[in-house]
Amino acid sequence: MPDNRDSAEGAPIITVRAMSKRFGDFEALTDISIDVRRSEVLCLIGPSGSGKSTLLRCMNFLERYDEGEVRMEGELIGWRDDGAAPRRPLPSAVLREQRKHIGMVFQQFNLWPHFTALQNVAEALLRVKRLPRDEAFARAEAALGKVDLADKAGNHPSGLSGGQQQRVAIARAIAMEPRVMLFDEPTSALDPELVGEVLSVMKQMAAEGMTMVVVTHEMGFAAHVADRVAFLDRARLVACVPPAEIFGATPADERIRAFLQTYRERNVV
Repeated sequence: MPDNRDSAEGAPIITVRAMSKRFGDFEALTDISIDVRRSEVLCLIGPSGSGKSTLLRCMNFLERYDEGEVRMEGELIGWRDDGAAPRRPLPSAVLREQRKHIGMVFQQFNLWPHFTALQNVAEALLRVKRLPRDEAFARAEAALGKVDLADKAGNHPSGLSGGQQQRVAIARAIAMEPRVMLFDEPTSALDPELVGEVLSVMKQMAAEGMTMVVVTHEMGFAAHVADRVAFLDRARLVACVPPAEIFGATPADERIRAFLQTYRERNVV
């Protein structure tokens, strides 16, 4: 691991405590407690429907968790921190301010088709951060450079491959200078030959010390880039350990062994 990576010491940047989430009668998450340390790459793995994406979305209150809490640098995310019962959500303006510090990259690229790559990256800087136009576009150009797309700044999404579109989405997030980046299966919508270019950008971000939480089915990435791997199954956190304890030996938990067997032929771990 590069020397400039923080070794996951010190106070966590995100803390999740006794957090549960329901959709009607369906328990999507049950009593989840987990920390995200500064400059750490935490990968969330597990079967489909285990709660990985829901946990990620609760971290920035895209889903309202029902019980427990999520805090970033001590600040309660989403809910008013006044002890009132029942809890009340934060005013939308305050929640938007919180989300400025949490970048999010989804499975789908969600780019504006009528904007160029540069305009897509600059738009949030103009509308959310309200930067002057020259500053916003300079920062957008720099962000595209970081994902090796400086030469595609003038292209519209229709003129970009799926991998390039996802890298524009990553540039759009990092241009906002977030404290944490959340990735929800960022390669799942890509053709196999395009996956590597997106993972390469994410590896570079990790090497530069970006705090990242990644929902992924790319076991090779989780094995070689993550500082810790959290395994979820049936809405519960089964383990959160260094990757060697999952990929470097036979896991003690049968649920983890069964899950990994599904991917053994697809990934070198």
